[in-house]
Amino acid sequence: MIFRWTFWGDNSKNMEMLYYSISSFKHFFGSDHSYIVYTDNLAMVSDEVKDIAHVKVFPEDGLFNIKSKATWLKWCPNPRLNINETEFYVDSDVFLVKYPHEVDDFIKNPKQKFAILDEFKGEYWQHGSMHRKASPSTPYVNAGFFIQKAGCDITEDLLKEYQWWKENIKPEEQTHHDEQGSLAIALTKYVSNGELFILPKTKYALMSEDQNSDIKSLDGITLFHATWPEHPAFYKFLPELKKIINDQR
Repeated sequence: MIFRWTFWGDNSKNMEMLYYSISSFKHFFGSDHSYIVYTDNLAMVSDEVKDIAHVKVFPEDGLFNIKSKATWLKWCPNPRLNINETEFYVDSDVFLVKYPHEVDDFIKNPKQKFAILDEFKGEYWQHGSMHRKASPSTPYVNAGFFIQKAGCDITEDLLKEYQWWKENIKPEEQTHHDEQGSLAIALTKYVSNGELFILPKTKYALMSEDQNSDIKSLDGITLFHATWPEHPAFYKFLPELKKIINDQR
């Protein structure tokens, strides 16, 4: 299996999150898998995670290597690294705190192709400017954690939405959620076919100042996405996370 992260820009304050995100997945899945980070700052990221992940630089001519409010850079160098392996895309503010048995069930299910996080509450702005192209069937999903099963590939569907975005969304209209909206639209046909597994939001929880802020401990949580701004859930649960993954730093 492949676990992949991306890290770009002047985000040195978030390096700690990247370290613990990778460490949490490696703790539960072990070292017999590929853990890869793509970045535009090879030296900075390598200093932090070279002992736990393979760090690679963004290709300068990469398809998604563009400057935008939208987070297309997360797909550099491309949406699929190896179609022969199950591949996990993980945001740097996503942390695993229990072994994800639901993921095992998904992988064993012969019909399902992709798995993704549920949104805390489905609202049009979570599709960004792509809400203009979304249909009533488009799911409200969170792109911070996305799995492509071996043999399955979202590339063609996502590229179709990416091209539409480039042609129809002006720079001043771009938002942080455009890439997430594009992925949601790309996944729409898989929802109707029963080929998309949306992870249960009670166990795979989004946390921020206004999302699940009443959660006091990680009991009952398998994975949490400490969403921005400021990622308060990460700092709130960092001591507990360190204990769970036996971190010695």
